[in-house]
Amino acid sequence: MRLLMCILIISSAFAEDKIKSELKNVRVLPFTKKAEIMKYMNKTVTKELGVKCNFCHNIKNFASDENAHKLVAREMMSMVMNINKNTMKPLKLHEVSCWVCHRGQKHPDHN
Repeated sequence: MRLLMCILIISSAFAEDKIKSELKNVRVLPFTKKAEIMKYMNKTVTKELGVKCNFCHNIKNFASDENAHKLVAREMMSMVMNINKNTMKPLKLHEVSCWVCHRGQKHPDHN
């Protein structure tokens, strides 16, 4: 019985790794499939920031971290997720997104 449990645990870990392997170097967003992340990026991020993919990504290697904008985007996405989880949800308020500050611009207005 113990052997069977060990095999099930190990095989489920390998199955989870296989699912995650579809995306490379995704550290903040909860997606596991390319179609999911592309939909989110194309319908949300590009509109809220008014940018195209190459603003943050090396188009030939999306997993690359060579573009500093990608590193900043990760930090900003983490910040938004943290605000939603720890402030907005407990207070039962609407979630915030990049739009709150960026309003379709690469850089938020500082007025």
